[in-house]
Amino acid sequence: MRIIRFPRSRTNSIDVLLEHANEVPDPRTIDRYGKRRKLRFSVNGRTLTITRTDKDEESYWYYSFNLRLYCPSDDIPAFSSTVYLYHGLGGDECAPKDVTEVNFHPSVTTIKDGDFKDCTSLVRIKIPDTITLIEQYAFKGCHSLRSIRFSLNLQHIERAAFYGCRSLEAVFLPPTDSQIGYRAFMYCGSLRFINGYDRLSPRLQNNVAMHKVCFGTSVNRQTIQECIVTHGTACATKVDNQKMTALHILCANPHVTGDAIRAYLQLAPEAAEQEDSKGMTPFQYLCRNDVSFLDESNFSSLMTLWYGCMPPQTERTGKKRKIIG
Repeated sequence: MRIIRFPRSRTNSIDVLLEHANEVPDPRTIDRYGKRRKLRFSVNGRTLTITRTDKDEESYWYYSFNLRLYCPSDDIPAFSSTVYLYHGLGGDECAPKDVTEVNFHPSVTTIKDGDFKDCTSLVRIKIPDTITLIEQYAFKGCHSLRSIRFSLNLQHIERAAFYGCRSLEAVFLPPTDSQIGYRAFMYCGSLRFINGYDRLSPRLQNNVAMHKVCFGTSVNRQTIQECIVTHGTACATKVDNQKMTALHILCANPHVTGDAIRAYLQLAPEAAEQEDSKGMTPFQYLCRNDVSFLDESNFSSLMTLWYGCMPPQTERTGKKRKIIG
């Protein structure tokens, strides 16, 4: 794949010389406004002609933009209108506002200033471990963003990077000494917990031993078992100031493994039915998490174990408890 930059033009069409006659253009432009552009492509020999077909704009190209071209040997993606491949081009790139899924090019190490600002359809995002810096306002106003898998090599989140992400529920920062900028999580009204940064809000304070273990990005079966040995099984059923057991935290953790959950359920099965202050069970948090083992065949055995921990009826309602929300 290669990216071609186009400057402004006084005409409504631009010619491009292809390196290969069978190169495939991505119809979605990369530009600083994040707006979908309507384009028509035609090929004559090795000349690609790009023509604007927007009806509501001027006939000429009054802005610069970038275009991706794929060779047949490339892994050519489906050109979905809501799946975006981010290249980190800075002032020349802004994600489309209707994006719902983001993939990162392997060369990206920084998420630039405001590149995902006001992407209100973005619900979850996985930030790869190549990313070390998230610049200011990068995700400002992403009102629907609910969960983030942060890079394990993240070093700095700049000021107001997640300002106004009002649906964001949890932040699991990597074990690196990440610097958090001023108001990085300001006006994140749904944020219930954040590991390692209790000073940000009294609501996020948590001093329960098992909770701290389940906050970790390297939590696994062994760390859970060691905590039980050290502090006793009672630490697995204690609740914090949000009425959350550590199993709630574990199931919301984007780094969780199926083995870690199995270990927890085997040691403290009663935690499976605990509801937090929002009336949510741990399994409901897991269903909202975006972890790979949910799609694996061995997840069925975990579900069988989970259902075995859940009583079929409750005295309070006399009805079957719903654990998938």
